[in-house]
Amino acid sequence: MGKNSENQKNNEKETSGRKNHRACIWEGVLFAGTVILTVLGAYLYHKPVIEIAGIGILAGAGFGCVWFMLERSREDHSFLYDNEAHFGRFTIIYLISLGGSVLFPLLPVGGWPYLVIFVGLMLFSNQIVGLLAGSTLLMITLLIQGGSNASFFIYFVGGLVGIAVFSYVNENFRIWMPLFISLLIQMVCLSIQEVLFANEVLSLQMFAIPAVNILVSLILMIILLKFFSFSIIYREQDQYVDINDPECPLLVELKNGSKEEYYHAIHTAYLCDRIARRLNFDDAVVKACGYYHRIGMIRGENTWENVQEILQENHFPMEVQKILKEYLDKNERIISRETVLLLFCDTVVSSITFLFSRDSKAELDYQKIIHTIFKKKIESGMIEYSRASFGELQEMKKILVEEKLYYDFLR
Repeated sequence: MGKNSENQKNNEKETSGRKNHRACIWEGVLFAGTVILTVLGAYLYHKPVIEIAGIGILAGAGFGCVWFMLERSREDHSFLYDNEAHFGRFTIIYLISLGGSVLFPLLPVGGWPYLVIFVGLMLFSNQIVGLLAGSTLLMITLLIQGGSNASFFIYFVGGLVGIAVFSYVNENFRIWMPLFISLLIQMVCLSIQEVLFANEVLSLQMFAIPAVNILVSLILMIILLKFFSFSIIYREQDQYVDINDPECPLLVELKNGSKEEYYHAIHTAYLCDRIARRLNFDDAVVKACGYYHRIGMIRGENTWENVQEILQENHFPMEVQKILKEYLDKNERIISRETVLLLFCDTVVSSITFLFSRDSKAELDYQKIIHTIFKKKIESGMIEYSRASFGELQEMKKILVEEKLYYDFLR
């Protein structure tokens, strides 16, 4: 058994190493493409040789920062959504944006749709990568065009706001308020540029270019968000509908192997779902964790290695894998609130089931049992590094106590 576990770990390391190697190669290609296309663009815009060299070096340095943060994000698993497993999305958006950054100098300074670029790069990576990549491309455009420093900060602030308001788009996909706020700030920033930095008499004509920019940005943002929704949001929703079905093939396999483990998973998922909805956690993710936290039993033992192998073979969402790794891997600390919720729901179901196995007709004091479970887990230090607040812990306890009638199903 020990040899199998060791071989499994070695295989996982090799697989992970190959994936990281491929990603690193692609990042190297993007680095080279950034420098080459920037230098070529500067040459076609008839820049002096010294200036072309300087622009190329600065572009390389800018993407070097992006490359570094991509690697750190991969190590820390801090990509948004499932972007870590789908680097091609970021690659496509970046290459399109890179081409735009070289072509934008042909347009008036107020006509660059950089809001879309900042938001797009962020949605398919994470906030810091999106900010660094967007800033690098904006720098390339300004260096080639020869614009002022003020123009950089005008677009940078617009991009910063766009990243901030679109950072937490969830499965409900409520985009209209973030879209309105980001376009409004973009219009204000561009108007400030036209009014304060143009040596002309104030007129409506000065706002024509910002208005066209906003209209184009709106159209491009809708296209971008459509692509985002189909490739990530709706794709994940469909996936959660499948895996959160009690008749999912994996759960049926668990049921065939052990009805006790199957019903334990069903009860745990029910409690996780109930509490997650009340606390505004991601209920689909937490429910999936409740269903599959013992799925390793179909391979003989519920180790993290077995669970990880099953989840990866079936392409489970990265968020589910992260939470279950925290919960099952003894080398991991419990950090996320969802993992804390899973811990208490699983422990409550296990404890009450055990007591009923000794005496199915026993009248249990559920409030006392749940209070004792919370006290022991908190005193053990298992969740001292978690993000769960004291108020959330108390609410979890309260909801679990309220489920008294449900616990009769555990007899």
